[in-house]
Amino acid sequence: MQPIEIVLIVASVLVVVAVMVSAIVKKAKGKSGCGCGCSGCPHASACQSKKTKKA
Repeated sequence: MQPIEIVLIVASVLVVVAVMVSAIVKKAKGKSGCGCGCSGCPHASACQSKKTKKA
């Protein structure tokens, strides 16, 4: 393996890990997966992070 191949593999792994960490942090903060919110979304009923409204 040449050094450039190792650098590309490491960079690819870092990108995948960063995307996964970002998704976990968003979910922990209660944000939707797409980041646009659920109002007006045709798939809002399928959203698993839907919050219940308190009266």
